[in-house]
Amino acid sequence: MAKTLAGSKFYVCATAQNSDLNAAAFAGLVWVEVGNVGKVGETGTNTNRVSYNELGTVVTQKAKGVTNAGDPTIECASNYNDAGQVIMRSIGVPTDKNSYAFKFEKDDAPSGYTNTIHYWRGDCSGPVRPNGEVESFDIEVFTLGLNQVEVTVNPTAL
Repeated sequence: MAKTLAGSKFYVCATAQNSDLNAAAFAGLVWVEVGNVGKVGETGTNTNRVSYNELGTVVTQKAKGVTNAGDPTIECASNYNDAGQVIMRSIGVPTDKNSYAFKFEKDDAPSGYTNTIHYWRGDCSGPVRPNGEVESFDIEVFTLGLNQVEVTVNPTAL
């Protein structure tokens, strides 16, 4: 059965993480939930295709090039008292050149299992404020610049 993202949660670790982490290292971090998240942007890897035409062949040589780990956006209804949003604002400033860890936990566990967790590591910029109309929520959008391939922990039995 297909599931929605309703009930999913997004977290940030306030401590800089400037080198790659594995699933166990991510799991051992102290996480703060970012409240009022309404949208988490596209994630996953996009690998460049490189090609070269040699004089001695009629078929182009192809290979995988550099992989982009992603640049997802995190959209929140602004809440100045939310601890997670406070952290996102503090690490989003242009002068902070560190990488941070992020966790996206889906509410998708089959009975007797854990949820799917996606871990990311990268920088954060923002917030951007799209503004809007009289009946628009006050929204803040942060952009993550991921510099490590996503680590996914699939549901496991409890």
